[in-house]
Amino acid sequence: MQEWRRKKGLMRSGVKFSTRFDPLERELIGDLTATVSEALIARAQSAPRDDFAEMLGVSTGHTEAPADPKLARLLPDFEREGDEEFDGDNGLLRSLHENDIIKAKLMNLQVVNEKLGPTGGVDVSIDEAEAHQFLAALNDMRLFVSEERAGGEQAEQQRAVLMDWLAACQDSLLQALMD
Repeated sequence: MQEWRRKKGLMRSGVKFSTRFDPLERELIGDLTATVSEALIARAQSAPRDDFAEMLGVSTGHTEAPADPKLARLLPDFEREGDEEFDGDNGLLRSLHENDIIKAKLMNLQVVNEKLGPTGGVDVSIDEAEAHQFLAALNDMRLFVSEERAGGEQAEQQRAVLMDWLAACQDSLLQALMD
């Protein structure tokens, strides 16, 4: 991946951010966005149905945190350990907001997929709003693959390389945004 660059457009077209991904990098990000999206969709689809809430047009989600540690990092509790807690607050907040959070995460991942296209090396050009969505999606990908402990030492080394690469990509885009 080339460093993200900030370009000021002509004739008030706004600021654009651009980079180029190699085919392997494009494929890797595409696979990660698909994996994270599938996990989030499965979580949303497994939520218990509330007929009354559906009649009111309110979407409800799970009341319990995900058992899968990967999803738990993407969908943490609303309260920190040690906060004053009232009976059921965290479950109620999760039930009311989890589906909206999942929807926003899926929209961020969709922006990444749309900008990368289906195959090959790709030049990516995004506006400022898309850059924020791209950053959020990269962060979700990092959270999803962090601390995965499966497959032995070689898998752990590959995960560490992936985490470093995602961090570099995220840092480069953030630096371009801040310039």
